[in-house]
Parts: sequence; C-alpha cells; structure tokens
Amino acid sequence: MSYEIRSHVKANETKVRLDDETDELLRSMARFSRTQKAVLARRILIKGLREMLVELGVESTATSDVA
Repeated sequence: MSYEIRSHVKANETKVRLDDETDELLRSMARFSRTQKAVLARRILIKGLREMLVELGVESTATSDVA
C-alpha cells in the first residue's frame, strides 16, 4: 500500500499492558465496531489525547491531521 502523505504512515509502535477485564472489553468493542482491536485502541488513545489538550487549554495543529 502506498501513502500519498508519508506522515499518515503509522510506523511508531507503543506497547500497552491491559488487565483481562479491560482487554476483553476492548476486544468486545472492536467486534461490535467491526474493526481490529489495535485500530480501536488507537482511536480511543487519539480521542483521549485530544480531550486532554482541550482540558489543558492547549491548541495543537500536530493532532489535527491524525485519523
């Protein structure tokens, strides 16, 4: 797969450890959303980071292109 915008390539990896209950909830939500667990986790992380920026009153153009 080729990307027109190289910055959209998701090549950076972050490992997160979850307890069984949280992992099962994430798996269930991914099945319900018909998406991969990692894709859903990334969406949740990005949304949470954006909300934290709003709470801090920080405007960031760095996350505006993140999908």
